[in-house]
Amino acid sequence: MRTINNISQNCEALKLSGILQSYQAIADECYKVKASYSEYLEQVLNHELMVRENRARETVLKMAGLPVLKTLEMFDYTSSNINQMQVQELANLSFVHDRENIILIGSPGTGKTHLAISLAYLATQKRLKVKFLTVSDLLLQLEAAQAQNRLKSYFTKVLAAPSLLVLDEFGYVKLNEMQANFMFQLVNKRYETGSIVITSNLTFSQWQGVLNNDEALTAAIMDRLIHHSHIININGDSYRLKQKRKAGIIPVINNN
Repeated sequence: MRTINNISQNCEALKLSGILQSYQAIADECYKVKASYSEYLEQVLNHELMVRENRARETVLKMAGLPVLKTLEMFDYTSSNINQMQVQELANLSFVHDRENIILIGSPGTGKTHLAISLAYLATQKRLKVKFLTVSDLLLQLEAAQAQNRLKSYFTKVLAAPSLLVLDEFGYVKLNEMQANFMFQLVNKRYETGSIVITSNLTFSQWQGVLNNDEALTAAIMDRLIHHSHIININGDSYRLKQKRKAGIIPVINNN
C-alpha cells in the first residue's frame, strides 16, 4: 500500500496523469506475457505521451471556436462539382505549412463552411493553432477591441497568432469604410505569414461592393489574398434544401 501511495504521489507531483491512470493495468498485462522492465517502462511512457497528445488536441480544438464538428468523411461530394482529389490533397495541410490560402466560393448550402470546418478540424488534430470566425463576428470583435483601445493586441494575439484563420460568410454583410480597412489590415498582416481559409457566396467581381466600393482597397486585399491561394468554385444544389425536398417538406421544382 505504501508503494502504491508513493507512486500516486510522485505521479501527481510530476504531473504524470497518464502513468497514474495506467501503470497498474499495464503492469498486470506485462506480468502475463513476462515482459521485461524495459518493455514495461516503454509502455507506460507511451501511454503518458498519448494522454498528453490527446489533451493538447482537445485544448487546441476548444480554442479554435468551431461552431460544430464536421469532417471530410461526412461531406457529400455528390451534391456539388467539387474535385474530391483536390480536397484530399489540401487535407494533408501542406497549405498551412506553406502559408497559403484557400478561397471557397459558391452559393449558400453547397458545403463551403463544411469544408472550411473540416480542414480546420484536421489542423487542430495536428496541434496547429486555429481560429474560426464568421466575418460578422470578426467585425464586432474588432470594433469592440478598438473601443477598448486594444486593437493592436487583438490583431496580434487573436488574428495573427493562429497558423490557420478561417473567415466564414464573407459577402453577407456590406462593410463600411472602417470595417473595410480592418479587413485590409487583417489580410496584410497575415500575408505570407499565416494561412486564411475564407468562404464567400460572391464571385471576385462582386467583392468591391462588399468592401465599401473602394476599388484600390479591394485590389490590394485580393492581390494579397489570391497570390498564394487555392481557389475552389463550388457549383451545386443547396444541401439543406436537398434534404428538405428529400423529406417532403418543400416541393421538388420541375422546370420541364
